[in-house]
Amino acid sequence: MNTATVKQNYTYNDISHLPDGNYEIIDGEKIEMTPTGFEHGQLEGIFYNLLKKHFGDKGFAAVGEVGIVIAKTPFRLRAADVVYISRARSAERPKGMLEIPPELIIEIISESNTAWEMTDKVKDYLSFGVDRVVLIDPITRSGSLYQNGKKEALLFSFDEEVALIEGLTVTIKDLLA
Repeated sequence: MNTATVKQNYTYNDISHLPDGNYEIIDGEKIEMTPTGFEHGQLEGIFYNLLKKHFGDKGFAAVGEVGIVIAKTPFRLRAADVVYISRARSAERPKGMLEIPPELIIEIISESNTAWEMTDKVKDYLSFGVDRVVLIDPITRSGSLYQNGKKEALLFSFDEEVALIEGLTVTIKDLLA
């Protein structure tokens, strides 16, 4: 018996009834994502708590593969590990998929991520208007900071200070202590 697999092509109109799961949609195609490990989730929690503590009610932080609509046509939906959006950009707490670019996205690199996947994701975020994208690599204990409008990434080790967002400078190793 020959069974053919039919790929579902998603559009922006499908946004209110997308299936459950861990995936992104790239140009209409659903791309499955590998579940993350404990350390990954722990790092997300550390950054969430840091943002909530530092900014309080000045904005909104969220974790856990937050959906961000990069483009409606072709439909591109990214899943971010940690996001921060100020009340200046969103007076109300966002609901559903984000269609407003947050000021900050933090991505924790997993062993299953390739360099080209992460580069493509950073390019999407910056093209959407995200101010800063921080990549955290727990394996190499290093990170990268990408800023909208700047061509160079800033590379840092967990021992160095990094400005995650204006007004919040941290040393990653101190957060992990």
